[in-house]
Amino acid sequence: MPLTNEQRAELETYGPELVRQKLIGVGAGRGADVPGFKNGYLLRGDIEDWLAEKSAQDAGERKQTLRWAMTAGRMSIAAVIIAAFGVGVSIAAIVVTIWLAK
Repeated sequence: MPLTNEQRAELETYGPELVRQKLIGVGAGRGADVPGFKNGYLLRGDIEDWLAEKSAQDAGERKQTLRWAMTAGRMSIAAVIIAAFGVGVSIAAIVVTIWLAK
């Protein structure tokens, strides 16, 4: 039986780590009852499916964070290159000005 919205909210409240701990010592089958929830027993299979969903969500969030970090790194490198070029142009302008002033 799929989890109700109330059951999902309760699992969210506990978080994946605590929910995994609740599975310890419970029967190995997907139909095993898991005690310790406000709504009574939940089926192990339903909890495992919820944990799999959470794992996929977390992986997607980590991948998105990595994309942003890589973009920020590339932009930083570009900024350093642009700044170095700008400093080089400024130094060249000063040298040319001093040379022409002589």
